[in-house]
Amino acid sequence: MVIAFLGIVGTLASGLMTQRLAEKVKSKELDHSEQQRAEERQYETKRATVEALRTCYITLNTASLDYHSELNHFWHALRDGRVTDDLRSRLDDARREHRARYSEAQMRVPDDVLATVDRVHRGLNWMYGVFKRLDSGFPPHLEGESLEEVHTEIVAFWDQLSEMRQIMRRSIGVPPDTDQL
Repeated sequence: MVIAFLGIVGTLASGLMTQRLAEKVKSKELDHSEQQRAEERQYETKRATVEALRTCYITLNTASLDYHSELNHFWHALRDGRVTDDLRSRLDDARREHRARYSEAQMRVPDDVLATVDRVHRGLNWMYGVFKRLDSGFPPHLEGESLEEVHTEIVAFWDQLSEMRQIMRRSIGVPPDTDQL
């Protein structure tokens, strides 16, 4: 009788143990699944953040290059006495577009990148201010504001634009050895 009783208890205990073990395995599977989903969400969030930053960098870089190009065109027209309302309008449009991209960057980019972006922004706007004063007939009121000196700045400004681009690329993980433009 004792043996039969132990057999029955053993059989019942075995079923309970199997069920308990199955519940533990299922619980571990669910935990693993949840952890995997959390990691996927974290990865997707990071990827979306980097993609948004990349898009911000692209639009800012494009706006900076366009603004710089319009400043260069305006310099040539100012030097040759051929400034037109169309050129003024294009320059103002480039400035507005750059300001919009710069404003977006102020809210999105890391501080180390923003420092370089800010220097580019201030440099472009300094040139714009000088050109607007010269176009309005005002003589240069500070040293370095003659047409020739500003042209030197326009040419040299390529280095600042290149530095900004390199810093932005590094910020999103683009290797430096592919940074050739």
